Amino acid sequence: MAGDPLKQPRQEVAAAAKALADMREAKSLDEFEMEWRTCLNHLEKAWQKTERCCQPVRAQFEPWQGQFRKLRKKDMLLRYLKQARDADNHSVQDVTKLQPGSRGYKFLNSRGGYIKNMEIRNGEVVHYEGDPMIVEDTPPHPIAVPVKNHGEWFNPPTSHLGQAIPAPHPSLLAELGIKFYSEYVEQVWEKFFGFDH
Repeated sequence: MAGDPLKQPRQEVAAAAKALADMREAKSLDEFEMEWRTCLNHLEKAWQKTERCCQPVRAQFEPWQGQFRKLRKKDMLLRYLKQARDADNHSVQDVTKLQPGSRGYKFLNSRGGYIKNMEIRNGEVVHYEGDPMIVEDTPPHPIAVPVKNHGEWFNPPTSHLGQAIPAPHPSLLAELGIKFYSEYVEQVWEKFFGFDH
């Protein structure tokens, strides 16, 4: 949009979304982690540049922004995204690791079942007698890791805005962060720069 007072924050959110797309296309863990770090930086810059863009309306903006400042300290996801970004910028910590693949077995009947005999050799079932089971293979995948800033540890989030986060996969955390900051920038636009102002 021409003359958009929030052009730069919108560009940062868009750059974070591009980094997420690149994470999903990454061919190696190093490439994935590089894009994750890029995404973290763009999300934080979206926050900071929104503040800078609101300097002309600072007297109204700062009290209104207080609720979001508190949320960034309290909400597990938002706090982690900021702390992971700070860890990346101010230290030499890893922000991801490769979780090894695994194989799990569960009964077809969700209430459980009975195993009469099960023989496993070298990680493979070579003989099985019992109720029907499903084999679930999980390939190796990246996960977010705890980060340390100013002597305090910050674990990957398990919730965001009252909703559970099912896994600490950086792509999922990025997606939720992009959604939050995109909506935040839109709320700032509506509140301080919309056509009725």
